Amino acid sequence: MIRPLAIGADTRPGRPQVVFAITHTEPGGLREIWQDVAAGLEERGLRTGLVSLYPRAGERVEAGAAGWGFILNRPRRTPWSAIALVWRVVHWLRQTRPRIVITGMPFCNVLFSICCTMAGTGTKVILSHHTPSFTYQNVLNILDRRTGCSPAVAAIISVSDAVGRSFAAWPVAYRAKQRTIHNSLPARIEQLVDGMAMVPRDRSDGALRIMAVGRLSSQKNHAQLIRAMAFAPDGVLEIIGAGEDEADLRALIAQLDLAHKVTLLGQFPREDTLRRLAGADVFVQVSLFEGHSLALLEAARMGVPLIVSQVAEQIEGITDEQGELCGVAVPLGDATALGHILQEWAMDEAQRRSWAQKSLRLGHMRSSCNLIEHYEALLAELGVQREEGNCALHSRQEELV
Repeated sequence: MIRPLAIGADTRPGRPQVVFAITHTEPGGLREIWQDVAAGLEERGLRTGLVSLYPRAGERVEAGAAGWGFILNRPRRTPWSAIALVWRVVHWLRQTRPRIVITGMPFCNVLFSICCTMAGTGTKVILSHHTPSFTYQNVLNILDRRTGCSPAVAAIISVSDAVGRSFAAWPVAYRAKQRTIHNSLPARIEQLVDGMAMVPRDRSDGALRIMAVGRLSSQKNHAQLIRAMAFAPDGVLEIIGAGEDEADLRALIAQLDLAHKVTLLGQFPREDTLRRLAGADVFVQVSLFEGHSLALLEAARMGVPLIVSQVAEQIEGITDEQGELCGVAVPLGDATALGHILQEWAMDEAQRRSWAQKSLRLGHMRSSCNLIEHYEALLAELGVQREEGNCALHSRQEELV
């Protein structure tokens, strides 16, 4: 079981070997990825923990129930609170003394690189990048160029080759630590999704059921998809997610008179989202940028045909091991082209079936087992091995399987 790790965490022999850290626990891809990888490593005999620098409003109880602990009880609001946070993290490190901290989110990457040096505990940091470098604040990029080269940073993970290439201008010492570990779905989600894959879709109303999943923010570029619906008369669109752009997107739907074709469903639990996605004819994700989207992986694993934006990370995300595209990429900003593809697919079931088969093959390309093996191998390189008692537990679990 993964225990929350806050100030005052237990420092006895049961302390975690590996802690996954993020800046805040806002629901989203990175939080789910860290929970999944931590749980997978626990099952393999490594002692893990989850820690966030602070909770966003209203998240503390829900995130705590999922295993997250917090360095601060509330968000930092001033430069002085950021300085105070450095000392709190150093204190936390000296109390908890993990072997490795694997960080995500730009501020967290920089902060732990500094604090692990200051703490003097021998804790090493593995940084991770889940979006390209140009998406980060300039001041964090300036700091990351330096702190990422420090001896405290043992490795730097990118979730796609395209994300890794965005750091090509970083110092040689930084780039020498880079490696790519693609995301995957956790085993329990794979099993759930596999049971839903390629189920017959309800086309009784004759409409092409289009689904998008993602935060209602500028990154996800939902506005292009909504505008495209004006050029897809036989399609209906559902968007699952919540966020700061909701009011603007609702205004756009009203302006284009698309309320009968476009529905913003709000935020759903992950399993409920998957059930809705299983009934879709097409999954669309025309984001301005991504890392390696979990929603895209889920749709592919279900065999839902894929349409993505024509950006490097997304094209990599729909490319299989033989270099074949298993989905369609459309130019950013071209709502007309996107709408015409959607309408073409609405009228051509054979074409949709062909893309569905390609999507399904792509979805099985990267498994949860491979993801955990990559993380475990990296940790082994850094001297972190399964503990004896946990190894025995893992062996019993393997026997049961």
